[in-house]
Amino acid sequence: MKTDVIEDILKPVKDKGIPVKHMFYTGQKDPYITYQFYNEYGEAFSENREIATMYSVQIDIFTQGDIEDLYNQIMSLMTASGWYRTYAMELYEPDTKLKHKIIRFQYAEEHS
Repeated sequence: MKTDVIEDILKPVKDKGIPVKHMFYTGQKDPYITYQFYNEYGEAFSENREIATMYSVQIDIFTQGDIEDLYNQIMSLMTASGWYRTYAMELYEPDTKLKHKIIRFQYAEEHS
């Protein structure tokens, strides 16, 4: 799975001026979003061949402001695209004074 898949899904968020970056963001905007794929494995096999792959992605929201609206937007966009949430957690980053919301999703892609 290519990284631009997540950026395509989150395009409505990007269109509002919120940066969405793979792995790292070095700018100064608030809020911003990063994402990374952290697991990829064979989900189903037939006749010694992988017929489905499971992808796991982590999306991180960073902001000093309210996090819930952005969290709900991301949840809606990702689930509408066939991803399902497996985990969510809130943190606080004392060095940057940013709220940090972690959301993990999975998606199974079947091969023809």
